[in-house]
Amino acid sequence: VTMSESGHSQPGLYGIDRRRRWKEPGSGGPQNLSGPGGRERDYIAPWDRERRDGSEETSTAVMQKTPIILSKPPAERAKLLPPERMKHSIKLVDDQMNWCDSAIEVLGGLSHSSDSPRAYVFRAQSAEMKERGGNQTSGIDFFITQERIVFLDTQPILSPSILDHLINNDRKLPPEYSLPHTYVEMQSLQIAAFLFTVCHVVIVVQDWFTDLSLYRFLQTAEMVKPSTPSPSHESSSSSGSDEGTEYYPHLVFLQNKARREDFCPRKLRQMHLMIDQLMAHSHLRYKGTLSMLQCNVFPGLPPDFLDSEVNLFLMPFMDSEAESETPPRAGPSSSPLFSLLPGYRGHPSFQSLVSKLRSQVMSMARPQLSHTILTEKNWFHYAARIWDGVKKSSALAEYSRLLA
Repeated sequence: VTMSESGHSQPGLYGIDRRRRWKEPGSGGPQNLSGPGGRERDYIAPWDRERRDGSEETSTAVMQKTPIILSKPPAERAKLLPPERMKHSIKLVDDQMNWCDSAIEVLGGLSHSSDSPRAYVFRAQSAEMKERGGNQTSGIDFFITQERIVFLDTQPILSPSILDHLINNDRKLPPEYSLPHTYVEMQSLQIAAFLFTVCHVVIVVQDWFTDLSLYRFLQTAEMVKPSTPSPSHESSSSSGSDEGTEYYPHLVFLQNKARREDFCPRKLRQMHLMIDQLMAHSHLRYKGTLSMLQCNVFPGLPPDFLDSEVNLFLMPFMDSEAESETPPRAGPSSSPLFSLLPGYRGHPSFQSLVSKLRSQVMSMARPQLSHTILTEKNWFHYAARIWDGVKKSSALAEYSRLLA
């Protein structure tokens, strides 16, 4: 029922009209349910009772609603913006082997997200550089992804192109080095020892299989790397084992420009066996963390086909991808069904192998590099101290005197 102006009851309205009257804009405040001469009664909604502070308000008072702010101030909006994307890599160590402090600026929020799988984060070798036989990367380049993963790209190790550049351009050597080839080898050792200390995964790329001097170089870099106690050294030392007292990264051998015969099971077994024998005395984690058999690259081989499987991954030529994906034309006597099948390559497609390699590398364990958990900025300062220690290393200085 509803109340008339005289205070008497009268038949009320039911249904939709009553709900509409209840939700009219003017009914947001207290409603006077009494007549002129009667007792005033204020109806307060349950959600409004909690807002009352004990003071009596008149029935004609209009409740003020809290204003809704639809826009943030410019300073607040800047905090909500996504991080600026990193368009290209920057220098972490220049061609003179000097540390670049400018890389700390990108750790404040720059990131990168690439929709194209062929968008290179590190600059590829130009045609002019390829004709000269030179190297594209000098020193160490730095890049950070939107997932906050740091990638480091280095100049080639033990590279004749760097030696040729030193000799033909009459560049002055540091006073502690008398021969150009000694300086090039020491540069490579400094970079490798640095990577073995500040990285979780180190990918060694080679265009052919294989150079024996590469494995001697890796074990030399392991020998002269700075001593960095592992966070789990207490538990390992209590058991009497010295192998876990230092930090060692995962080592992945990437066989670039692999040919069809490299994917042959017999050749694959020979490559794994040779690498395992050459790295048998190394503490680097070169086996047990990456497998081409488990990611279904060779579906016909059993998981135990390789007696000692190392972290080896084969990558074919990328330039032949377009040609191999073009289906062969059907001849006069061929079936239309076979004309729809791609040509036989002897291995999966380049994009498929890249995807499998990425998933395996990203899923590797990433233990702490030091006793404390490192943020991005702390990692940068930690890497700067390691690089300074590598350049002043007495072990490297003694080794350079042996080379001279």
